[in-house]
Amino acid sequence: MTAVVLLDLDGTLIDSGEGVVASLREGFVGAGLRAPDDDVLRSFIGPPIHDSARRVGVPPELHDAVVAGYQRAFAERGNLLARVFDGVPQALAALRDAGARLVVATAKPHTFAVPVLEHLGLAPLLDGVFGAPDDESDTKGQIIARALASVGPDVQAVMVGDREHDVEGARGNGLACVGVLWGFGDRAELEAAGARAVVAAPEELVAAVLRLVGLDPLDGTVELAG
Repeated sequence: MTAVVLLDLDGTLIDSGEGVVASLREGFVGAGLRAPDDDVLRSFIGPPIHDSARRVGVPPELHDAVVAGYQRAFAERGNLLARVFDGVPQALAALRDAGARLVVATAKPHTFAVPVLEHLGLAPLLDGVFGAPDDESDTKGQIIARALASVGPDVQAVMVGDREHDVEGARGNGLACVGVLWGFGDRAELEAAGARAVVAAPEELVAAVLRLVGLDPLDGTVELAG
């Protein structure tokens, strides 16, 4: 049986906060709306953008205008402002060395996800990337389902993410989820959603994931190089 680790992108592998917040601000202003403060805009990171727009009260008839303005600004400047979280490349390499296949399942549009992974040097560590369509209409559960379908039926899989929708999308596909605390969610959110484990650092992530996919390290820990 093949071990598969499905990985969220924003808030799990990369810190995209600066570019997302700046681009969302342009999207709101371009649609003729007052932009929420930065803390509210930061809460958009991770979930599908239409869900977040509804949550903060954007009129339905302006959703498309906000999204279009955001995507335009993000494509021009915001996407490549992201950085990789410290320890993530080493954790991904350790998971691959242990025999796991690594597949990104992100609510970020695929057209943004692939370039930023290539730009930041993470693409060679991954076996696949599944993102939202350009209109960002897919739920996280739908994206996870497509990623799972790509790896075949005989797998032991787990999801890794930083927000409640990662946990809920995993559960809807019969998967456990490991929550991470270096992203944009917190322990209370992840535990309330039903995360199987919550970890505070990438070196903790490796051991937690390997246990859930049946590749438990002999001593319960994994030494990360670099």
